[in-house]
Amino acid sequence: MSSLAEIERAAASLPKRELEQLFIFLAGQLGRGVSTAETTPPTERHGILDIPPARLGQMLPQPDGGDLLDEMLEGRA
Repeated sequence: MSSLAEIERAAASLPKRELEQLFIFLAGQLGRGVSTAETTPPTERHGILDIPPARLGQMLPQPDGGDLLDEMLEGRA
């Protein structure tokens, strides 16, 4: 590509993720570090608190009052 107009047209056709990677690359070429958090829109960010709690169901009591962990460690389960 020999002109800025050609580069702009090519960049406009890139998928969003590749465009972000191009932006990070170009920022690095200019000597400006860009963290991925700065390039990810706030609506796409998420954290551990966004994950719903796991529902494991009710634990069944051991008929003999034994410990399930002990059984697993001893190879009985």
